[in-house]
Amino acid sequence: MVMESVFPTPGGGGAESQVRTLGLHLPARDVGVSVIVPMVRHGPQVEDDHVDGIEVRRIAYPKWPLVGAAIMLCKLAWRLYRQRGEYTFIHAHIAGNMAAVCSVMGHLLKKPVLIKLTGMTEMVGGILDPEPSLHTWLKKKAMRWATYYQATSSQIARMLIESGFSEKKVRLIPNAVDTERFTALQRNDDDRRALCGDRRMVGVFVGRLEAEKDLDLMLRGWAAAFRGSAAVALVLVGAGSLKAQLEQQAKDLGIADQIVFAGASKVVERFLSLADVGLLTSRAEGLSNTLLEYMASGLPVIGSEVSGTEDFVVTGKTGWLFPAGDVARFTACLESAAALEGAQLANLGQNARKLVINDASIPAVVGRLVDIYGTTPAT
Repeated sequence: MVMESVFPTPGGGGAESQVRTLGLHLPARDVGVSVIVPMVRHGPQVEDDHVDGIEVRRIAYPKWPLVGAAIMLCKLAWRLYRQRGEYTFIHAHIAGNMAAVCSVMGHLLKKPVLIKLTGMTEMVGGILDPEPSLHTWLKKKAMRWATYYQATSSQIARMLIESGFSEKKVRLIPNAVDTERFTALQRNDDDRRALCGDRRMVGVFVGRLEAEKDLDLMLRGWAAAFRGSAAVALVLVGAGSLKAQLEQQAKDLGIADQIVFAGASKVVERFLSLADVGLLTSRAEGLSNTLLEYMASGLPVIGSEVSGTEDFVVTGKTGWLFPAGDVARFTACLESAAALEGAQLANLGQNARKLVINDASIPAVVGRLVDIYGTTPAT
């Protein structure tokens, strides 16, 4: 696997956590994994390494503007050539410069290449941008030599095809979520009462407290639906630059007594087990790992209609969708959720869990990737 990022990543970025997940589970399907990444300043400074048992090879290069990156890409090309007898497939995560080099080298060496597109990286300023720069246009041309493209959402798949990539090469495969991690979740009523009091419905958000998550809309919609109610609570799990601003906004909206700022947590299962519904109000996503974790936990989701979320949230079956940025529609979704009994919400949550187990569990995703690794390249 090749990834244009630091590995491992402190805090666990989306693409990085997916590489780790696959690296841990592919060997059980007789697929060996070696991860190649650049040796960036803010990452580990070890060329040959093992992370959780996964072989990691970091490419050292001078940190000179432009020239250093070019040297790193040349060293990647040389490594792929020199070690061509040691691998049978190249899986490039993030469609950037390294994926472009992999595409060219795979073509020259007759090695199949799968490029995974993660979302905003490719949509804005990347190969799916309708107005690419010359540099991006050249990357896009190089990546046409790839054998397959992994789209993590139907929107990304459509954008690939609309951008001129062969539909025959596009494979819709979402991120993988460890559904087993959330299987045994049981609500601790004492824990819930200590955190939220005796509230009938508890909503939860897990993620960074940053502008792209549109938490301003979340609080405004929550206030419009529930201001003055003693029956609901909203738990925000995460840290970020907007925390103080959001705390003040909650006070100004008259809902401060309903909002719990829980801070960042490495054990999000605890908070998911206490909730009745998961909330996502992002204006844009690729495929939210938080969405998959909500659903794996058996929570229905109120989510904005963006890439990835629209594939998993089905109104009335696994939750509710609303147009991104539409506070009135978001408010209506909250009111619909609050009108249901606990058992009805739980039923929607079980539908959500079944869907994510079928489509995005580790066995499901790993199985589809192993099938691709062993197939005859598309033409």
